[in-house]
Amino acid sequence: MKREITIVVPINAKSKQREHVRSRLLDLASKTGKEKGNICYVLHESDSDPNLFIIYEKWKNQAALDFHMEQDYLKAFLADEAKLLSKPIAGTICREIN
Repeated sequence: MKREITIVVPINAKSKQREHVRSRLLDLASKTGKEKGNICYVLHESDSDPNLFIIYEKWKNQAALDFHMEQDYLKAFLADEAKLLSKPIAGTICREIN
């Protein structure tokens, strides 16, 4: 059984904050991709909603995800959530089944 963890995270930027959120997310993706235990961290933009970004991330195990959640650059982004985003962040944690 695989222990890898996949997370899909929709990020809904406030209209006036879209470009700032995009820039912050690109920086976050660059730093996160270098973390030990990160398999992938891919940022997407919605074709139908210009303010919607989606992060697809995959982690080797829970310890790698826990390490990620403690990084200062992630904490800084999360601290700005209320002023940058129109909805709270609510990712979905998944595990591959095939």
